[in-house]
Amino acid sequence: MFRLSIIIALFLWGSINSEGQFASIHAIDSSYAGKTIHTSIAWNPFATIFEYSHREICDQSGTFRQDIPLQSPRVVQFETGIYQLYIYMEPGFHYEVDFPDYFEKNWNDQISPFYQPLSLPLKVDSRTSISTGERFDGSKDVNHRISSFDSLFTLANTELIDKRKLGQELNADSMIQQMEFAFAGDSSRFFSDYRRFRYGILRLKEGRSGLVSLSRDYLGPEVMEWHPGFVELFRALFKDFIFYYTGSDKTQQFKNLVNHKQDLQQARQLVSDHPAVWNDTLADMILLQEFTELFYRAEYHKEAILIMLDSMASNPVSPRFGVYAEQLMQKLASLVTGNTPPAISLEDLDGKTWTLKDFEGNYTYLFFGTTDHYGCMMEYPFLQSYVEKHAAY
Repeated sequence: MFRLSIIIALFLWGSINSEGQFASIHAIDSSYAGKTIHTSIAWNPFATIFEYSHREICDQSGTFRQDIPLQSPRVVQFETGIYQLYIYMEPGFHYEVDFPDYFEKNWNDQISPFYQPLSLPLKVDSRTSISTGERFDGSKDVNHRISSFDSLFTLANTELIDKRKLGQELNADSMIQQMEFAFAGDSSRFFSDYRRFRYGILRLKEGRSGLVSLSRDYLGPEVMEWHPGFVELFRALFKDFIFYYTGSDKTQQFKNLVNHKQDLQQARQLVSDHPAVWNDTLADMILLQEFTELFYRAEYHKEAILIMLDSMASNPVSPRFGVYAEQLMQKLASLVTGNTPPAISLEDLDGKTWTLKDFEGNYTYLFFGTTDHYGCMMEYPFLQSYVEKHAAY
């Protein structure tokens, strides 16, 4: 069986506060010959925007080389074939990890908008300090402990769900105590927070704890939007917050603040008044998530949401949340009527290349689809009638 052995070297330039820290990746395995690996570090939790993103094609021998900027500890993802692999990296260390055997994504998955890659942690063989040369076995690395913890968490989560379906008595307390006993001596801040966030998911699945206690006891007291465990629990707790948790009168009040007044300060106050919201940064995180969803709902005006996002970018609770709001506003603005579409270049059946500029001044209808997808096929009769009706234009 082919195994992909990857060496990830993290070189530290100067002190921890200096610039120029990066990760160097090298891999070689024949099963990855000619395959693409997409390396990324997430940046904006509300839009598909990365702190770092790069695609590298392995050569015919399966060799893969890449340098990754790494200013501070981060979760780095490697997307290839059917996988989305992840590893927690710390500056100043050299990692050796194993990738699973390569499996290509089939055609149905490639065209499906609902496809989710198989998410797996990378197995760390060893971790070596760049400054001292001290080498640690992979079993002592935090990624190994995260993988071991996730195995226990999956079993506990499945058991809770099955018992709840059957109406049987649930006991998340004993599950959490058993898992915590196995890892309580771990001194890693990242892993300690990770466990707490996952315990919040178990409490939520148990169904006995309310939003307020879950938010304050397991999500708080610090907003850590860069931490995948935090984001997972945040989304589980605060999805559709305005609709479900503020009550009908406040839902209408929020809608009026957005659609008619575009009053950011009052909208912030309305969210902050909820006892589950423990600081202003969390309130803005909820608003950004809500605006991302409400933009696509007919009862909210798109232009009004863009104005609210512009106000959040101009008056942020923190610099990074100002950037999030600006990036989200730009993304959503590109979907509003009157916005210039992105540059497109496509070939026709005769091999001639066309761009949108070639149709400047004319009414142009764009449709992207595939000939073997039912949803796309249903569009074809409409397109034919549309052409016949508007042929003069």
